[in-house]
Amino acid sequence: MIEPSAILRSRAERESTSVMEDDGRMSVITHDERDRRSFVLFWMCRLIVKTLLRTVPVTEGLLRRLADLDTWAGRGRRPIGGVDVASAEIAGVPVERITPHALDDPRVGVVYLHGGAFIACGLNTHRPVAAAVARNLRAPVVNVDYRQCPEAGVGTSVHDAYSVYRELRASGDFDSIVVAGDSAGGYLAAKIVDQCARDGVPGPDAYVGFSPLLNLDPGAQRSSRHDAMLPIGRLEKLRPFYERGPHQITGPLDTTGDAVAAAFPPAVIVVAEREALVVDALDLHDALDRAGIVNEIHVHSGQIHAFPAAVPGSTQGRGAIAVAADFVRRTLASAAGDDSGGRADTA
Repeated sequence: MIEPSAILRSRAERESTSVMEDDGRMSVITHDERDRRSFVLFWMCRLIVKTLLRTVPVTEGLLRRLADLDTWAGRGRRPIGGVDVASAEIAGVPVERITPHALDDPRVGVVYLHGGAFIACGLNTHRPVAAAVARNLRAPVVNVDYRQCPEAGVGTSVHDAYSVYRELRASGDFDSIVVAGDSAGGYLAAKIVDQCARDGVPGPDAYVGFSPLLNLDPGAQRSSRHDAMLPIGRLEKLRPFYERGPHQITGPLDTTGDAVAAAFPPAVIVVAEREALVVDALDLHDALDRAGIVNEIHVHSGQIHAFPAAVPGSTQGRGAIAVAADFVRRTLASAAGDDSGGRADTA
């Protein structure tokens, strides 16, 4: 297995100034802003959550019980400050439209896809992070309630996410659409990019990933030895559920390859330094660099997997969401005055 921290070290060693690109852009940026809350959360997850995920048998009954997590999270639901939330349906998929009170441009929209390993979580668990993205970007967010295991496989999750994106794009209501997601949702956002390219559909204008899962290939090389939450080997236990219909995954299982990367819009990824999925983030970063796509990878020490979504109210979570929103604003502003499509200037 590849050690994520070793990958980060080797990458820093072969870049001239650790994180500075030749044209002055910061591409891989490291953050070390740990506090007591982060320390306690990290070790609680490592000792309790990771142990449970590693030892509890993966069964159909367990997955059906996990589906109740989102219902439990919605009990006693309180309004979220600074946004209006309305239930809706787009392309036959349940969604929430989250509109910030402070709105810069209603013609910029975000499709948010929640994480949860394609087996858990939903609108209730991820409403806070979707609302935080809306407030920070000052743009409306569509939070998508896509189908998950065991009801349906990952191909169906991709189908639902892509269907929502296509209908929003075809509606003409938005000039720019950003795709965003955490963990498994980051994979769905990447598959939207891939599917658009293969179908000749105008792709997203920016990509935001919070600890995105980007590679579902069974041969993916990762280590979760130092990950506070994810025993990455458990993904293979879930593969029979992932491969269920009614829709199958089309295109590559690995979205970090050069063919998919060439279709990517400008991308910003936030990841924890020693989590298993840091490998995915750095693999995509390398492919985006080869394709000349502007990207930023923010690597945070002492944080848990998908911390902007897991603890969006923490200092580090708020900061990471603000950084991602700032990247998107700069990207869209640049695109408005530049026809380069977000590609790095190689002149």
